[in-house]
Amino acid sequence: MLLMATSSGVANPGGKGDSNRDYTCGGSCHGDPSLSSPSSAVIEVDMPLTAYSSTTTEVSVSISNLDVSDNGLVGIFLLGSKNGNGDHPEDYGWTIVQDPNGGSSNYVEVVSSDNKVSVSWVLLVQDEVGSKEIFVSIHHGSYYNHDNKAFIGETDGIVISIEPIPENYPTLAEGWTSPEERISGDTSTITIRTVNTESLTVNWRLSGESKSHEAVVEMIAEQVWEVSLPATLGDTRIEYQMTATMGDFSNTMPWLSMGTSEPYFDGTSLGANLQSISFALIIFSFMISLQSWFSPRGVRKTIDNTIEVEESMVNEEKSSISDEAYWSRLVKSEENPGWLWDPVENQWVADPNHSSCLLYTSPSPRDQRGARMPSWA
Repeated sequence: MLLMATSSGVANPGGKGDSNRDYTCGGSCHGDPSLSSPSSAVIEVDMPLTAYSSTTTEVSVSISNLDVSDNGLVGIFLLGSKNGNGDHPEDYGWTIVQDPNGGSSNYVEVVSSDNKVSVSWVLLVQDEVGSKEIFVSIHHGSYYNHDNKAFIGETDGIVISIEPIPENYPTLAEGWTSPEERISGDTSTITIRTVNTESLTVNWRLSGESKSHEAVVEMIAEQVWEVSLPATLGDTRIEYQMTATMGDFSNTMPWLSMGTSEPYFDGTSLGANLQSISFALIIFSFMISLQSWFSPRGVRKTIDNTIEVEESMVNEEKSSISDEAYWSRLVKSEENPGWLWDPVENQWVADPNHSSCLLYTSPSPRDQRGARMPSWA
């Protein structure tokens, strides 16, 4: 399906992000014909023209010959009509199981490569049988876009014939959507709900790989399955494809993808603050330890002389008591002034209190015990 018509719009050079939007964005994005220009891009849409109700189908969109701005950004709409308002596919009974970026939006923004873009949506077909239309529209900037215009292109409707689902046909349960992402390193299973399914097989591959691998699938309840997919890291996307079987029916569904997100912080601001304080205290203690480790180490040996001091004090006290007893027993002699008689030792001892000058140096009172009276005495 080639580019057929143009519409008006106001450019948003930085994009608005994926979301669920009507084509007119509430009347603000494409409301002024003076601010829009036709896109030179060629839009091709590929999808089965017949689908069973309540089953999945894939809408593949290829865009080429793009003339985009420096960031290469292209906004792509999947629509149920071109009414301008109320034209979301869900307004016409479709359910978006997954968009090109792993979410469930009808509007996505992607970056072109070599002026080309290829994306796909997985839809759950409505219950109502009959004919329904699907439209695709794009808008983007341009490198030579001094007027900041939006370049817009859109397709004619692709008519899909919706037929009644055969009895006991295996498919996904209504309302089930693929998980958009898992936390990096997460090995938890994903849960799939089906109807009319007696067995389910799942193949997986990393985005960009051609070879697929079979996953481990376990039924945990009636029509409820757990699928074990390997953990992914960084910004890796993992793709998986389900095949549901019931008797002679085998329904191989479109490939789905799931992104990888960084671990999120689960806690309160108080907990975060306490954790920050604890971390700061750890760093402070570590710095103190380093300072102590690298500071000059003087060798200082502490000598404890307590025992020696106590013994010296006791000895001095004993000596004082002994000296008092010794001097009290000495007897003065009138006949020999300057000398004292020791009746115990039977010897003369020089009197330290005598004022006359002796011809020798007197020893200490304890040493004077052995002093002898001079010969002239």
